[in-house]
Amino acid sequence: PFCTSAREAFSLIVRNAGKVASISYVSTLVLFVGKIFISSLTTGAAYVYIDHNMGSKLYSTAGPCLLVFVASYYIGGMFLSIFDMSTSTILHCFVADEEMFDGDECYAEGDLRQWLNDFEETERRVIAGK
Repeated sequence: PFCTSAREAFSLIVRNAGKVASISYVSTLVLFVGKIFISSLTTGAAYVYIDHNMGSKLYSTAGPCLLVFVASYYIGGMFLSIFDMSTSTILHCFVADEEMFDGDECYAEGDLRQWLNDFEETERRVIAGK
């Protein structure tokens, strides 16, 4: 049963490679920006705290801030991996829904269908250079 399901999921991805690739690319970009945002915000808050409470006791705040940045980058990555998995799951469900049902019979919301169709059309124009 697992191998059959895995084969069907793989063939679903291959049949809709354009949609999956474009959404995966955008998702990767959003994840990277999210990690940097979380890390920067956490490091900024840590700098303010360290400078205010321990600034006179430390030679430099760069070391602790670097440690906070690295730790928050990895922790933010762990939390954002849930977002990445949910994005992939929703995309696979949407693609399967689109293949199984036609037009108004789809379970996907009209806004989601419209957004993906517009995104796909814009991507084709960008690739074609128009």
